[in-house]
Amino acid sequence: MEELVIASRERMRGYSLVGVLQIAGISVFVLALVFFALTMRDVSGPNLPAVESSDESILPIVGVLTPTPTAKDVVVEATGTINVRNYIELVPEVSGRIVDLSRALRAGGSFAAGEVLIGIDDRDFRLALDQANAEVAGATSNLLLQQTEGEVASSNYALLQPSEPVPALVAKEPQIGQAQAQLLAAEARASAAQLDLSRTQMSLPFAGKVTSSTAEVGQMLSRGQSFGRVFALDSLEVRVPIGLEELQGLLPVEGRKALVYVGRGAMLDPISYEARVERVAAELDERTRFSKLYLRLKGKPNVFPGTFIDVKVVGPTVVNSLEIPESAEQGRGSVWIVRNNKLASVSPRVRSRSANGILVDAFDYGQGIVVGVVPSAYMGMRVRAVARELTNE
Repeated sequence: MEELVIASRERMRGYSLVGVLQIAGISVFVLALVFFALTMRDVSGPNLPAVESSDESILPIVGVLTPTPTAKDVVVEATGTINVRNYIELVPEVSGRIVDLSRALRAGGSFAAGEVLIGIDDRDFRLALDQANAEVAGATSNLLLQQTEGEVASSNYALLQPSEPVPALVAKEPQIGQAQAQLLAAEARASAAQLDLSRTQMSLPFAGKVTSSTAEVGQMLSRGQSFGRVFALDSLEVRVPIGLEELQGLLPVEGRKALVYVGRGAMLDPISYEARVERVAAELDERTRFSKLYLRLKGKPNVFPGTFIDVKVVGPTVVNSLEIPESAEQGRGSVWIVRNNKLASVSPRVRSRSANGILVDAFDYGQGIVVGVVPSAYMGMRVRAVARELTNE
């Protein structure tokens, strides 16, 4: 019996030792969790301080740029299309049959200013002009007759009544006035006949291209009825949608110089043309809330309506500016800078965005402007700044 009691006591001691060890292990685990939570709590929170290490070698490394302030032009890059300001309908001013047709009057044809495009049978118009000229000759003769008779009658009256003025009826002044009016009417009819005759040769006062035409030799044209459509080469313009932010950066916009690139990004080498901003849309697009720039191309560019193009519009010069890569921009247009080995957020004034980067007004960036994303970044976070070269990213 005594041996059983001793064995039982030994087992109870073993159980007590195991329990103590279990409780000690749980306590150590809880303390470890508490310590971990204290050191890692709200690392990303902007208002809670973080545990800072005195050893800089374990601080997060950030690449920074130190650009030099300089004077740069605001450059706005955008895409647009070549458009025709207005198309011209080919409408004859006289009716008649086509007897002559220019080879240029075909879809895709080109014509010079003053080139005769169609010739209408003019025989009827020549006859009408001859008739009008005959009426002018008759009216001229009648006026001369009335004037001669009036002079003779006035002379005879003066012999009979030397002290009396010659009456208007004796001098045939009403008849002479009527004859003068008839002559003016005849001359007007002759001018109209001459004008109709000139309109049998149809030409345009500008160089252009033909987009459509139904004219053929032998076809009967009716006055006022369209038979084709053309556009003037100098009516080609560039239409560029632009956001309000970019538009504000270019003010005043009218007269700004620009470069238009045709074929950029295609297999062929792009062709550039000089242009100038001619006007700005008077209202915003109802769907996109964008405005539009209308650029006039210089010279005689070989472009086609509907062509997609790239545009660089040169705006005002920013005397004190910085050009930073897009990779430096954080959320909502802000950038991280390093000051006293700590992160700080700055929102510089953006002037323009282009392939070269973002042009902003110069500002105090401390030790440099951070490039790229900093994981779990927050205001006041201690970092180690490493200088990077300024490249176009």
